[in-house]
Amino acid sequence: MGYRAANIKQRKIYIQVTTYVYNMAETISVRIPEKDLKQIEQISKFEKTSKSEVLREVLEEGIKSKKLEIALEKYQKEEVSIGKAAEIAEIPLTKFLDLLKERKMEFHYSIEDLEEDFEGL
Repeated sequence: MGYRAANIKQRKIYIQVTTYVYNMAETISVRIPEKDLKQIEQISKFEKTSKSEVLREVLEEGIKSKKLEIALEKYQKEEVSIGKAAEIAEIPLTKFLDLLKERKMEFHYSIEDLEEDFEGL
């Protein structure tokens, strides 16, 4: 069966491919001071793991610590209620209360704070 070129219609076919990637991290380049790099390498050897894994763990801990400091500061300045501060820090309210006590920070809690904390329930 032969076709003549004049009888063949050319069509463009467009295919859309959508790829879903879950829990995929973005790669970011960061300059690390030599003294910090040496410590990362040292931890990597102690734990028998990769430098990348050490960096991920350190970053995770740093984020938790930073969020806690933000929450404590906002609570201390009375910008948020104690419940909201615990939510920002992503820790249970009881643990946040313990941290206030450990750091000898003033505990303040108003009727408005109570109402705000009960709104989400």
